[in-house]
Amino acid sequence: MASPWEGISRHRFLSPHYDDIPLSCGGTVARIAASGVPPEIVVIFGSEPDPTSALSAFADAHHQQWGLNAAEVIASRQSEEAAAARILGGTPRTLPFHDAIYRDHAYTRNEQLFGETTPGENDLPAAIVRSLDLGDTPDPQLRLYAPLGVGCHVDHQHATRAALRLVHAGWDVWFYEDLPYALIAGALPRRLDALTAAVNLNLAATVDVAATWDAKISAILAYRSQIVPVFALAGLHQPTPAAIDEVMRRYAVGRGGTTLVEVFWQISPPTSGHRSG
Repeated sequence: MASPWEGISRHRFLSPHYDDIPLSCGGTVARIAASGVPPEIVVIFGSEPDPTSALSAFADAHHQQWGLNAAEVIASRQSEEAAAARILGGTPRTLPFHDAIYRDHAYTRNEQLFGETTPGENDLPAAIVRSLDLGDTPDPQLRLYAPLGVGCHVDHQHATRAALRLVHAGWDVWFYEDLPYALIAGALPRRLDALTAAVNLNLAATVDVAATWDAKISAILAYRSQIVPVFALAGLHQPTPAAIDEVMRRYAVGRGGTTLVEVFWQISPPTSGHRSG
């Protein structure tokens, strides 16, 4: 059977935040790395908060939940990202954009964080594309991987929109199922239904990650500050390593039927039979 990345010599995984790639497609990253091609993991919203601006109470609450203070939060999260990347065999990089909780007090409660993006950020997807510095001509040997937008976190929405711009420009983009949000009952079907109503959505690949599963779980566990809040979203309030492995394994087998898999999708512009969205 042909490799799902046959003919592709470069792989760039777009991660809205620190931890999204190991959670969503870490097994695939490890498989690619094992083939001798170190993938690049690009964290989009990972830059330092503006030191001249006071943080919102919402941001402070996140820091308290993570067990970190404002002065150390980014350095600590970058250290976690670097540790996870070493486990998977990827190369991390961070773009110059702030997490939503740090952006001009635009998102100060969960309803906003998982709601509509603020109109003042309409240009953000285009800025993300520019920051990737890909050039004007699509490279047929480069594949990009981006979030499908499950869960509707505003930063994931911006990342998905940036990736759709790349699709329209002719780049090869595969969309991964955002975890932990896809662990929430009904979240993935709702997102797939919304996309199907607006664009052409096709299965790109179902990647068997049984051989790299242990590396994926080890990489997830490297994010010590995030374990509790991440898995609380999926209703797991005692996230021991064994419990994390079980809930992730249940999802992966559920997507593959008999083995552990990570699923990727391709999106193309709508035809006349689809309404625009």
